[in-house]
Amino acid sequence: MKKSETLTILIGLLLLSGCASLTKSQLTEVNQFSQLTKSFSAYPQKVFTTLNGVRTQEQFFMAGTIRDPKKHQQSVLKIDTFRKTGAKLDEEAGLAFQIINDYAKKLVCLTANVYSLQVDTASKPFGTNLDNLIGKYNSIVPQHAVPTGLGALFAELVSFGGDLYIHDRQAKGTKEFVTRGDTLIGAMAVTLEAFLNGNDNSLMHSIARERENVNINYLEFLKHNDEEIRITYQADTVYGKSKLRKKDSLGKKDITITGQLYAWRSTGIGADSLYINLLDNLGADELLRQQCLEAVKSLRKAHHKLMEDLQEKKTLKEIYAELQDYGNSIGQMNSTLKTIK
Repeated sequence: MKKSETLTILIGLLLLSGCASLTKSQLTEVNQFSQLTKSFSAYPQKVFTTLNGVRTQEQFFMAGTIRDPKKHQQSVLKIDTFRKTGAKLDEEAGLAFQIINDYAKKLVCLTANVYSLQVDTASKPFGTNLDNLIGKYNSIVPQHAVPTGLGALFAELVSFGGDLYIHDRQAKGTKEFVTRGDTLIGAMAVTLEAFLNGNDNSLMHSIARERENVNINYLEFLKHNDEEIRITYQADTVYGKSKLRKKDSLGKKDITITGQLYAWRSTGIGADSLYINLLDNLGADELLRQQCLEAVKSLRKAHHKLMEDLQEKKTLKEIYAELQDYGNSIGQMNSTLKTIK
């Protein structure tokens, strides 16, 4: 076969494969989606850590009601232990966070403009990590088990090196990865929705209960520390060289004046300021929880629309609304997060 014929066949193959693959602009859009998603779990986790912080600080109100020095010390040390260990994040939700993060990082890598040989070298352990996380998730919630092997697929897709078909394989790989990942994202979204807004152990109920605890413990603290002090006193009015003495004009007797002094011993502005700060943080935490819930729904919707349009080879302008809603959700969460002290 002549060189010219070989070149013609090769160009034809590239053109045919290019028709079936994604454009660079589509890969860029997928990359932008995954860049948003790789830090997504930081926001729901902040809801949890903020709640833990409030729980720690409000316990000082109860410690403040204990007058016995030794018992008071023990109470403070227990608070310190709780501060260091904290309440544990729900295992199912924790794995969902890790899985979404890992999936998004791999999608960022898969749609990157520049192929890195370091990615090729690290692809196998990267893939194993994702599959291990999915395996753990399936073991604790078998009723919501999701297919494994997505990590292995990633390792395979990024191991093609710098050959002539790199863009075509990158595009096809992205399409396959997103298609198989849609089931995963859908399942993780269901888990996070329940964590944020589901049963009695969800963050919605936990924040509401903590608000009640803050109010109850603050009032109890005030009852034990803000009190009226009454002092009975007696004073004689005396006349003389060194004392003033007043005589009753009728009985010519000394007069003794008695009465009570009133004072109010307060806890000061420190406890009051802490109380207001805790309420403010709970308010911001509840707003962030609501925003996270909407963001989870937007994530699920945008990813599913992304998968559908990649399969149908549409331009990603058609999912602009979904991506914009998702991006707006991330922006709102970021703004709220900055208000938490």
